[in-house]
Amino acid sequence: MRLLKDSASDVIRKDMILLQTNFDTRDDALRALVQMADETGLISEKEVFLKSVLNREEEMPTAIGYQIAIPHGKSEVVRTPFIGFLQTKEEFVWTDGHEEQVKLVFLIGVPAENENNIHLKFISQLSKKLLDEEFRKQLLEEKNQQNVFKLLRSIKAAS
Repeated sequence: MRLLKDSASDVIRKDMILLQTNFDTRDDALRALVQMADETGLISEKEVFLKSVLNREEEMPTAIGYQIAIPHGKSEVVRTPFIGFLQTKEEFVWTDGHEEQVKLVFLIGVPAENENNIHLKFISQLSKKLLDEEFRKQLLEEKNQQNVFKLLRSIKAAS
């Protein structure tokens, strides 16, 4: 199992980046990211993983403001820790009954046996970086997958 070392680049993959998409619901966006994780071999059973992510959403929605959501799932079907990223053309309501609108979704997948709490480390790194208005603006506007990949790989762990 790969462990998060000093940057998010350890778990971010270019083939897990979807740009300029159109989704109207949280579940549709999550299904698309989970499908990609399945196709790239990061998970062994997509329905099991999707259920773990949706169960986490039921505990507490993961929209954090600034048009961003950071859903995550911890499951035995995750083969290697990963982060998927989805950018939509139009914002949409993340959770029914809440007003939070999102355009940027970071899906974090971690194995059930995860002593190092990789997802918490990345959420911390990402949250700090997302306070930077210029960084958020770049993620919202960039249409080139390679450029987004470089941006996301630039996120460093707190020292």
